[in-house]
Amino acid sequence: MRLVVGKKGTSYKHVGRINDGTDRYVTVTIGRTDEVSLRAARERSAELRLALRRGEDPRRPKVKVPTIEEAMERYLAGRPDLSAETVRWYRKKVEVPLAPLRKLPVDRIDRETVRSLHEKITQKAGPYGANGAMRVLKLLLNDVARTHDLDPNPVSRGVRMNKEEPRDWAVGPQEMPLLWRRLDDMEDRVRRACWLLMMATGLRSTNARSARWEHLEDDGVLFVPKAKSGRSFRLPLPRLVIQELGEVKELTAPLESPQIFPSSGSKSGYIERMARTTEFPYAPHQMRHTYRTHALEAGIDFQSVTMLMDHANTHVSFNYVTRAHLTGHLRECQERVCSRLLSYQGS
Repeated sequence: MRLVVGKKGTSYKHVGRINDGTDRYVTVTIGRTDEVSLRAARERSAELRLALRRGEDPRRPKVKVPTIEEAMERYLAGRPDLSAETVRWYRKKVEVPLAPLRKLPVDRIDRETVRSLHEKITQKAGPYGANGAMRVLKLLLNDVARTHDLDPNPVSRGVRMNKEEPRDWAVGPQEMPLLWRRLDDMEDRVRRACWLLMMATGLRSTNARSARWEHLEDDGVLFVPKAKSGRSFRLPLPRLVIQELGEVKELTAPLESPQIFPSSGSKSGYIERMARTTEFPYAPHQMRHTYRTHALEAGIDFQSVTMLMDHANTHVSFNYVTRAHLTGHLRECQERVCSRLLSYQGS
């Protein structure tokens, strides 16, 4: 500790070398002699000496480490590209299975804590629910680590993820005739058209339900403004779907809705939910699995299916593909898949 006399007053200062491998000397002002007693200055000097030994720079203000709840809001604020459905899913994971950690600063979460929580969630929500919660937690911890010095991610080190079996959801050739009969028997023709759009193009439920007439271009290409991937893309529709949408437009004309699949009882203005029923016992995402499987069996190449389904492809050569130049090719692919699906109608 030093006593520094200046023109306007005298101050206590601590000068020491910081133990961070740089051999830097730092000077920290403790206070003026008329404001801080000698005893208090010595105590503060001792604290600064210990901090320097630990490699800490006392001149830098300590940054508050966010809680899991705060980390979630921070992450979402930096990801405006996420769909509303994805945001709801993230928040639900923090509010329900990760609730015991919500108010906890992320630097206080250790391996034993997450390991134990993963096992408890597995018992309550099942293996898939527990794995999903841990993936969200891992994502949030990694995001905070961009700006804070944290220990290695405890989820990566402490959690052994439950084994997940791939869902065998695709409707196979033997069951396709039954699917078509149930689809044709559906009284709600607007909802039927939405199911058909998902099955014949592999479009995600949210993007199908929220489609607008202004996004359907004259050449039968549907503009998808915000997919799950965060990208927008144009999807050529097969003739069967275009014809079906023409009938929907006539049915819904009195409503004067901008939505292709309107619903007067929803806040959004479009069909809010597609789910299994006794009459049609198939899940929305099952249509996507069905499309992918039949596209493969129709001989559609992997890269084309990747673009049609808006899947990510990290291969560097994929970045050289200009999607807009492939509309004709992708339309042909759609027709081939649709023809295969139609071949089971009336069987």
